[in-house]
Amino acid sequence: MRDHADGAVASPDGSRIAFLFPNYREIWVIGPGGGQARRLALAEPGYSFGRLAWSPDGRRITCVRRSHDDTEYVIEAIEVASGLRTVILSDPRLRAFCWARDGRIIYARLEAPPGETSSNLWEIRTDPRTARARGQPRRITNWGGFLFSYLDISADGRRVAFVRFRWQSDIFLGELERNRTRIGRPRRLTFDERIDWPGGWTRDSRALLFYSDRNGDLDIFRQQVSGRDAQTLAPSPEEKRDPRLSPDGAWILYLAWPNAGERSGQGRLMRLPVSGGPPQTVFPVRGYPGSARLAPDSWGTLHATGHPRFRCASVPGAPCVLAEQDRDQLVFTAFDPIEGRKGEITRIESHPSQVSFWDLSPDGRWIALGMREEQSASLRILSLEGRAAREIPVKGWTRLESVAWAADGSALFLTGLASNGSPLLRAGLNGQTHLLYTAPFQIENPSPSPDGRYLAFGEVAPDSNAWVIENFR
Repeated sequence: MRDHADGAVASPDGSRIAFLFPNYREIWVIGPGGGQARRLALAEPGYSFGRLAWSPDGRRITCVRRSHDDTEYVIEAIEVASGLRTVILSDPRLRAFCWARDGRIIYARLEAPPGETSSNLWEIRTDPRTARARGQPRRITNWGGFLFSYLDISADGRRVAFVRFRWQSDIFLGELERNRTRIGRPRRLTFDERIDWPGGWTRDSRALLFYSDRNGDLDIFRQQVSGRDAQTLAPSPEEKRDPRLSPDGAWILYLAWPNAGERSGQGRLMRLPVSGGPPQTVFPVRGYPGSARLAPDSWGTLHATGHPRFRCASVPGAPCVLAEQDRDQLVFTAFDPIEGRKGEITRIESHPSQVSFWDLSPDGRWIALGMREEQSASLRILSLEGRAAREIPVKGWTRLESVAWAADGSALFLTGLASNGSPLLRAGLNGQTHLLYTAPFQIENPSPSPDGRYLAFGEVAPDSNAWVIENFR
């Protein structure tokens, strides 16, 4: 009936079908045979639509409209005849929803941090004439460990069906072969059922630094590549991410945010002595990149990208670089783990809704910068020494998600999204690309060992089951 469509739902009388198209930017309505197609709504820049549902009388379509920076989630009703749009509920923590025949909107709402990996069901009543909310939302469940997706309610309102959905990320390790253009079968390094994302390596390439919520909070860990036990570093009630060594190897640097509230304002760059001792604050950082253990919405996937983000060279005396989002610009700043910020390097036009990613070369002389592109893929190589920037096309690939320099600086490792899985690529500085590995769902955060032997990466997989709540009324 229609290619590249998603989220199709039939009207109560079966005479029309609403669906999303393309890339969740538009809502369309068609007849049951595929004819009489027309666009009902277009999302404004920086927004997209999610779950669709018809009103009980079939006069309106409701949807979740969300901002790409995940600060706005709105349940909106759209009148089919006129296109008039009415906001029913706005809540940054709402996710899936359904519309009962008695006029109630049943929706899932995430718990506040640090419990945001659980959601509960709420309801709000609506006026059937205007589709506006009546009264205040009321909490229905008080459960733990549930994330509700794809909510639906039976005609008599006695059963609610949903998908209990959870993304899990694990760290895999592959050995590079044939002049680093092939990779041996990756093996799983982390075996818990929680969130694990790779960071940097120890200087001897024998252990990987990573962050995980296996103890509840996102903490920093170190694990030998030949072992299965991980050592917790600097445990505290904060969200800690992206551990990496300083250029001189004396410090483990990482980012931290208070483990309460929305974590949207200010975090800190921290340093932890490799030789042992308490963590210390280096300087404050602006912004929050979004959750690394929770998908941004019920139809999205898990990511460990975003800004602020930092990288350090592996040569003593070379710089570290921090990237922070400042409105529609990505600001790169040099810093020293002891002395703090050194000064701004450059600014790049980058809207917060645009997925951007970057890495610092091992010698600290170059930044590889990319943007997720739907029609093509390329990388910009920016000089920290005043040389001209250059472009590297990544031919044959689109929708890149992350990048890492090879240990010797001669190539780049890339990950992306594709309809047949998530590719792990090696791209030479001349643009020649080799496919190393394909994951069923998603790969992010490639991290090569300093000796160039290993490549670690985070691989994401879903866990879901369908559930029914009986006697819901």
